[in-house]
Amino acid sequence: MPEAPDRPGDTFAERLDWLFRTTRDPAGKPYSVRHVAAELTRRGCKISHTHLSNLRQGRAPDPRRSAMEAIAAFFGRPPGFFTGRPAGPDPQDLVHALTDPHIKQVAMRLVDARLSPEGHAAVVAMIEQVQRLEAAARSRRDATLEGRAPQW
Repeated sequence: MPEAPDRPGDTFAERLDWLFRTTRDPAGKPYSVRHVAAELTRRGCKISHTHLSNLRQGRAPDPRRSAMEAIAAFFGRPPGFFTGRPAGPDPQDLVHALTDPHIKQVAMRLVDARLSPEGHAAVVAMIEQVQRLEAAARSRRDATLEGRAPQW
């Protein structure tokens, strides 16, 4: 079997195939299309193993954004993995961010935890939920300071 390239490719199919070839389950084996389809369906993104296989081989049109994001989350990738949106900060920004002790603490905990792709996706989902909660709290606080009723 050929070596997996360092880059995932440009098309949805190439990126999906790259994920299947380079991501391992907790036992160290590649994920099967059947397993991924069943897990995505369990998580609320109904997809058959046949359709997922066709997507992987480029024989089906790219799925809707919600399905792309669900597949990316399963493999522990950011929501924009398939769409080509930037996946995160510039590497120099990341180096600078790691000088913050709070960010460094979280990063080190992730390294030590040796989480599965699903575990990483859960951590990202928790961070996004905290962001939403803090944004809502700021909105309520700002509305109170401005003397207007908050809009929920």
